[in-house]
Amino acid sequence: MQVFKAYFKVMRGCAMPLVINLSVFVGLAVLFASVAPDALPDGFDPVKSPVAVINRDGDGEIAQGLVDYLSQVCRLVQYPDDVDKLQDALFHRMVEYIAIIPEGFSNAFMSGEECAIQKVIVPNSTSSHYVDMSINKFLNTVNLYRQYVKPVSPAGLIAAVIDDLSVDVPVTLETGRGMSEDDRPGHSYYYRYCAYGLLAMVTMGISSIMMAFNRPDLLLRNWASPLPRRSISVQLALGHGVFALGCWAILMLLGLVLHGRALISSGVAGLYALNTLVFAAVCTAIGFVVGNSVKSTGAQAGAVNIIALGMSFLGGVFVPQSAMSKQVLAVGKFLPSYWFVRANDAISGISVFTLERLSPILSSILIQLGFAVAILSVTLLISKDRPMSSI
Repeated sequence: MQVFKAYFKVMRGCAMPLVINLSVFVGLAVLFASVAPDALPDGFDPVKSPVAVINRDGDGEIAQGLVDYLSQVCRLVQYPDDVDKLQDALFHRMVEYIAIIPEGFSNAFMSGEECAIQKVIVPNSTSSHYVDMSINKFLNTVNLYRQYVKPVSPAGLIAAVIDDLSVDVPVTLETGRGMSEDDRPGHSYYYRYCAYGLLAMVTMGISSIMMAFNRPDLLLRNWASPLPRRSISVQLALGHGVFALGCWAILMLLGLVLHGRALISSGVAGLYALNTLVFAAVCTAIGFVVGNSVKSTGAQAGAVNIIALGMSFLGGVFVPQSAMSKQVLAVGKFLPSYWFVRANDAISGISVFTLERLSPILSSILIQLGFAVAILSVTLLISKDRPMSSI
């Protein structure tokens, strides 16, 4: 195993570019982990807007009933009936909606006369529509009771209306179908960016080793040694595999550190690991191609950057595939990074582990594996009978 031992001795000399690429990826991973949600929401909780109610109708039953109902669906903020203080509250966003119930509103409403509740809102406030709907729902329900139910006391009417409006409709959130980018959990973003990390680290490391072993003096010396070429190739391949597995393991451990609880509870950690492991094999094949093609460190750095960044942009790593044009996606389908991201997005949205849901994920993984085999086969075929003059 002389070649295998020499492999990692050479690797220590190439450690600095690998550390730089790993540091860049870790920085990106921590950045996106801090802004992305850790898990999908599992329920629906309506947001209660801050509302101030100025009740000038005193003890009017309808006015008081409206205040009681708004206290259930909104967050009531107590303010005096003072124009300056109310304007300051709106300006500083202490409240987003001010409802002013005029004097005599309850009697006028019960008599069927024209009456209205005045409102003052924050300009372009979307929450004001929800408060308007709540007020209209309460008053419309009171009006239905007033018109079609036998005469009851105002207090009994208000109690019946609030009881009816307090009925909640159960809400079920479906995941995995039509999921938008904002709905994806944080670990989905992390594993998507693993594509760039693997491309940069694995391609740089393996190509550096191949360039070292392909130096003319060292290559000729190895060919002249009693060690068979097949044994040299097998030991190099074993070294590539161990190195790629090491990079993969580092990224998996980092994912557990950043998203451990949410990742384990999601139940898809194994699928993420499998998808990323197969893509690591693709990166190994690409690194083998680069190492057998370039002759200088400058050309190597340029090739690695172009491949890593180009495949990341065109494959949907940096830009979501949902935001890419059809023409770009058509080109991206010829890249393994496209199928890695496609499998990653499908994994992040899976909630039921059935054959129907797993089939597109496994198909994308198999396509990546096909890319790895094809790239490696073509490279081996070209370099198998390389003439001495090309060394």
